[in-house]
Amino acid sequence: MVDRELDDRAKARKRTTAEVLKDEDSTEDQYQCHVCKTFCYLSQVVCQCTNRVVCADHIDLLCENRPSHSIVLRKRFSDEELSDILARVSERAAVPSAWRAKLQKLLMESARPSLRSLRALLAEGDRINYPLQEMTNLRKCVTRANEWVDFANSFIVRKQSRKRARRGRGRPSNAELAAAAAEDPNDRPDRSLEELYAHLREVENLGFDCPEIATLKNLATQAEETKVKATNLLKASREQQDRDEFIQDCKHLLLEGSSLNVVLEELAAVEKIVDREQLMNELEEKLDDEDDSNLTLEEIRQLLARAHACGLPSDNKHMKFLESRQKDGDTWEERAKSILEQPIKTIQELDQFADMDPSIPIDPAILDRLMSARAKALDFRKQAKIWLEAGHSDGPKPRISEVLRMCQRAEKDFKIPEVADLKRSAEIATDLEQRCEQVLRNRFALAPNENIFDVIATWEDYAQKHLTLYNHPAFDKVREQVALHNQWVKELPWYCPEHKRTHSADLIADVMECTRPDDDAPPTDEFYTCICTNPVRPPPPGVVSDAVQCDHCFARFHGECAKNGGSCPFCDHHHWNGTINKHRNWHFCYLPTLARKAPEISRNYSQDFQELDLICTRVDRLSNTIGQFLSYTSQPAHQRPEFIPQVRHYMRKLYRIQFAVSPNPDVSFGLDLAGLHRILATGRTALAKPRKRRRPKFTFGQDIDADWSDRTRCICRGVTGYLHGKPMVECSNCNRLYHIGCVFFPVTDLHEGRLPPFFCPICALRKGRPYEHSDVRVRPNRELTCFSAVILINMAV
Repeated sequence: MVDRELDDRAKARKRTTAEVLKDEDSTEDQYQCHVCKTFCYLSQVVCQCTNRVVCADHIDLLCENRPSHSIVLRKRFSDEELSDILARVSERAAVPSAWRAKLQKLLMESARPSLRSLRALLAEGDRINYPLQEMTNLRKCVTRANEWVDFANSFIVRKQSRKRARRGRGRPSNAELAAAAAEDPNDRPDRSLEELYAHLREVENLGFDCPEIATLKNLATQAEETKVKATNLLKASREQQDRDEFIQDCKHLLLEGSSLNVVLEELAAVEKIVDREQLMNELEEKLDDEDDSNLTLEEIRQLLARAHACGLPSDNKHMKFLESRQKDGDTWEERAKSILEQPIKTIQELDQFADMDPSIPIDPAILDRLMSARAKALDFRKQAKIWLEAGHSDGPKPRISEVLRMCQRAEKDFKIPEVADLKRSAEIATDLEQRCEQVLRNRFALAPNENIFDVIATWEDYAQKHLTLYNHPAFDKVREQVALHNQWVKELPWYCPEHKRTHSADLIADVMECTRPDDDAPPTDEFYTCICTNPVRPPPPGVVSDAVQCDHCFARFHGECAKNGGSCPFCDHHHWNGTINKHRNWHFCYLPTLARKAPEISRNYSQDFQELDLICTRVDRLSNTIGQFLSYTSQPAHQRPEFIPQVRHYMRKLYRIQFAVSPNPDVSFGLDLAGLHRILATGRTALAKPRKRRRPKFTFGQDIDADWSDRTRCICRGVTGYLHGKPMVECSNCNRLYHIGCVFFPVTDLHEGRLPPFFCPICALRKGRPYEHSDVRVRPNRELTCFSAVILINMAV
């Protein structure tokens, strides 16, 4: 391509006058020949008289004015740049061939090429962006060689020490075991000598060379020498093995073999001899010279594991001792774990592990958990005892919620009798508070024939004996209400201080009997003349009657009823003014005030309040009835003898009720009825009822007056001149005109433009209804034998 381009440029230079180098790309139509449509990117021929582009073969067809205009060769790259690009491309094209030459040379120089050189060629081939057929086999060879070297390193990499670090107390977690396996190279498995020789035989067929092969062969030689030395030591007699020099030789051999990553059975046997000797010395030191109670269960297990590993015989005294201690420790651990696994523990079970035989090996971690649980349970019991004893002191008292929270935490893990007692009392206190809240809200349900105040007294007695350690805000409010109730009950007139209760049965019976709504009318039987509710009938023939008769009102009484003071209750006012003492000597008007003073608990639950409310309701109705009757008969026209049975009927009711009845403490309806009865019984007749007469016809001065000069016929009768021309209003009934000032007609109605109907004072007097704007008085005029209507100015609106 470069040669063709240079030939085209040489051909174009012969026919052009100038050359130009353009470093930037142009549009696509500037690279396409106008004649043959060839894409000439590297060079084009152009002319200033046209924007066409042609190749070197069609220069003659570019421009018709070619002699007068210069034709220019436009180049994208110079000739030197094309040559440099060609050189670089040729160099990159030769890279795969050079790599193959290196590979061929390496394989020809040695039958076992170096693994390092093979790895370098593989890495170089991966960097060449060109498919190479040799890369597949080379990659397989290097991969297999790397696997062999990795396996060989498991023998070659030297371990720091064959002794393992001692573990801490307690069993490690899975995460700790995994971390130890990753960090400790001693946990990697060792290879046997046979595997080492098999690995060396394998490399003979792989065809590469590396330093690990020689190292592995030296390792095999060292392992063979160590094996021979170990075999010689194992062949020593019993007497030779008892010498100290023998143990030192064994330790020296183990030290030499510690750098070998090869498992040798002979070396393991020598290691057992050394471990057994070390274990025996350690057991002699720990079990004979010192107190063996310092050994933990984990240490006992480790010593037994080492004894089994080094082949210590089972009839050895130390072996028997360790097995006995391990059995005791396993039994203790099983018991401890069973206690810890229980969801609910008792202090007695935990106390068994507080004082134990010191010779029994234990696990300190498990013992710490047991003692921690025991200390926690003892704290709960201590707090419960403090609170249970707080009820007998004057110190601060806990809240019920606080006690329940502590009990809930304690019962989550432990079963403690003191906590159970405390919780039981707290639950009872909570129930008491809930009941008191219901009482305060008037939602407490009582059983039939159950008294709330007796129930509260039972609560208070129980609280004083068993619940003094708590604060009872709701119960305190209930007790305050009960105290107010007891004080209120003592104010009731029928309260008995001797029996400390009210006597209301007879009172309620009398009130209910005397205040029946259907019993307001007197009996129609003429023999009902006694103060009681039984008739005084004549005795049968031959029987002497014990009835007595009043000389004033001629009322007949039973002999038994007459023993009430020696006088007629209907006529004698001493029966009603308090002179004759009665059992119920209070006034009714104070009972409603006493009912309003009742506390809330009395209103909701007290039978005394219900009875008082019933008495007030029933007697108040009776009081209103009697009051209306007395108001009616207070007028002389209504004081007729036919009302005597009604008066006696009301007096019977009040006589049986006994206490004074009226809305006013200074008034007694019984005394008023007695006075009315005396008036009616004396024979004084009331005024005859006047016959209905026709309403007289009034003649007013305004009726006979003439109209004034301003056409008015007003109340002023035209005697004042300054009223002439004042605003006027017309009566809607008689159509007469009145001065608004004289009749006090509102000025605001006059200004609003829409006058309401006006009814003059004269028409109001004739109709018998009040005049709405002022008071009206009628003044007789004897001279004119007529009346004048006068409006009182001082009463005007």
